[in-house]
Amino acid sequence: MGSTNTEQEAVMAADTSAVTARSAGASAPKAACRPTRADAARNYDKLIAAARALYADEGIEVAMEKVAGAAGVGIGTLYRHFPNRTALVEAAFREQATEIVSQGWQLVENGPADAALAGVIESYMRSAATKRGMKEAILAASGGDAPVFLESRENSRKLMEAIVTAGQEQGLFRTDVTAIELQRIAGGLSMACNPDDTPEVNGRLISIVLDGLRPA
Repeated sequence: MGSTNTEQEAVMAADTSAVTARSAGASAPKAACRPTRADAARNYDKLIAAARALYADEGIEVAMEKVAGAAGVGIGTLYRHFPNRTALVEAAFREQATEIVSQGWQLVENGPADAALAGVIESYMRSAATKRGMKEAILAASGGDAPVFLESRENSRKLMEAIVTAGQEQGLFRTDVTAIELQRIAGGLSMACNPDDTPEVNGRLISIVLDGLRPA
């Protein structure tokens, strides 16, 4: 019984310390790593999912307490994983970027390169409407060379290299097209898209790009 009380007191102390550090303006680590312990990893994943959903609906200024409540955890648990808002925003951005690239690899490994490219660009365009200021917040806090940006760009570049190589080998893309060009096209379309655009509108834009990539 005494051991249980001691454990509970330790958890409460950790919660208090996390909130105190946040109130004192403790800086975020360069990257919030997913924990290896099963229960901590589950809480981490629930917080990321809750943050992404709330950011898409309400923007990144949503209260941290609301994120914790939506994830079904205490505020101390949130601050143990993410000592401030920037750390949570970066983790949500990283999760979203990683998800798009992971899905893109599945597409390029299981189908034609033009369909893979269309799927990746569509994902970037769709995600642009749900980021709701995440990129701007990271830029303001860490600049354009923030580790999360460098990581996502490199992962995207590697994916685009695989897509363009496969597309040229399959005779679907012009031989003078480069991965960097595809990366810039995808980024440009995601920046230019309107949150109110329908899938049909986005699909037409992607179709025009694909037509321009095909061999003469």
